[in-house]
Amino acid sequence: MKITPKASNKNSFQDKRGKNAEKKVISVLLIEENPSVRSTLRKALIDFNYYVTKHMSYDDNIITQIELFNPNILIVVTDLPSNNMLKELAEINQLLPLPIVIFAENDSLNVIQKAIKVGVSAYVVHETLPQRINSIISVAYERFKEMQSLRNELKQAKAQLESRKLIEKAKGLLMQQKQISENQAYETLRKMAMNHNSSLAMVAKNIIDVCEVLATT
Repeated sequence: MKITPKASNKNSFQDKRGKNAEKKVISVLLIEENPSVRSTLRKALIDFNYYVTKHMSYDDNIITQIELFNPNILIVVTDLPSNNMLKELAEINQLLPLPIVIFAENDSLNVIQKAIKVGVSAYVVHETLPQRINSIISVAYERFKEMQSLRNELKQAKAQLESRKLIEKAKGLLMQQKQISENQAYETLRKMAMNHNSSLAMVAKNIIDVCEVLATT
């Protein structure tokens, strides 16, 4: 991946305080197959006021470096992401999610699809002009935020579904054991939750656990 030198500009990221506010420094973990102080991409990032926390080769442990330096964004420069690299990026996306940008020479559609699937926020192919760095990183940030929002919504929906399942099961057990109606079972759960300052789902789980223990004795 080549970065064509051109006159530098300033990092366009600003915090929420407005145009006159001090611009937030974006920290970058930069990975290249042959890292060098003469790296054109590294120079472009610095010229745009990005802070390169670490410039390293892929041979180093990426997850360890992310834990150590806590960068805002991960940039990987490679001819073609290997399967091992994509697996590690998938693990990063699960354990230490952050925007990931890949600059690559190969435009294999299959590899690009795999990269997006494992959580890569932007996949850039072939030569890139320095003035595009800001826009590429901006797009990566926005895509990352969107994907994180969708992931959180999905996680919340799954949690709500699991809670409803627990409550329904606990109601069924109460109805069976106490010979009461569904509404009465729900009111019993609600009162227990209020008395114990707990959630309906937690009370329901406790009831289910107790019933399962009693059933095995």
